[in-house]
Amino acid sequence: MDASTELIRQRHAGDKSHIDLSYITHFYCNQESIDSVLSLLKEYETYPDGLLDRVEFIIVDDGSPIAYDIPELNINFTWLRITTDIKWNQGGARNLGVAYAKSDKILLSDLDHAFPAATLTSLANMANPGRRFYKLCRKRADGTYYKGHANLFFMSRARFLRFYGYDEEYCGHYGAEDYRFVKYQKYQGSQQRYMPKDIWCYERSLDRAKTYHSLERDLSVNTPIDLRKKQECDTFGKEFGHSRLFLNFNWVKVKSHCRQSITAPKIRKYWRPLWWWRWLCAYAAR
Repeated sequence: MDASTELIRQRHAGDKSHIDLSYITHFYCNQESIDSVLSLLKEYETYPDGLLDRVEFIIVDDGSPIAYDIPELNINFTWLRITTDIKWNQGGARNLGVAYAKSDKILLSDLDHAFPAATLTSLANMANPGRRFYKLCRKRADGTYYKGHANLFFMSRARFLRFYGYDEEYCGHYGAEDYRFVKYQKYQGSQQRYMPKDIWCYERSLDRAKTYHSLERDLSVNTPIDLRKKQECDTFGKEFGHSRLFLNFNWVKVKSHCRQSITAPKIRKYWRPLWWWRWLCAYAAR
């Protein structure tokens, strides 16, 4: 056994320093089952081992009232459950998922979208996005593309947290939190762009009568909140217009799993001695 392999063997069983992409999704199911969640994860479980070693899946149950079992899955995953009953707590669920992410490259997506293996590989291989955050085009079965979903993002975890994540003042009622998240990031200088079309996602076909939710979509509460936050930004500037409410609820970690078939990292013996270059060059230090 060579020295590099021995280093890998001695790591803590929960070590995730090899993770290159954190994929965060969340759900609230108040119908018959969570098959919409499990079918997605089982599909990802079939992806190449070399990719699955580098990606972690963070699943946040936003307080679903139904009972279910989590099967054994040979993917890196953390399953969290919010125990405080808050309707439309998407912003809080995303904040929680990002807090648990072990990579600075994060992919935030609702349950009704999925990503081919080639897309996840490209995202895992990308350089740190820094202040840019990306949308992905969606692809139909006939090969045609259409615009990306408004709340599907690939971005830096550090950038997400630097500007306080989602504003949880919106939680409890439907709507506007995604719009304000994007606007607030842009006000702070973040640049939203599209990924090249060969890095795409697709919409899933879900049984919305059995494995989804039945919450009412009513903008009457959050629309005035959003208007006030816009006025705060217009009036006071800088970092006003965000309540700083973050993880304003209780949660538990239900289950986690780390794949053991970890691919040995590339050897970079030159990296540490070049610390002075990263000290001098901000781009190299990203």
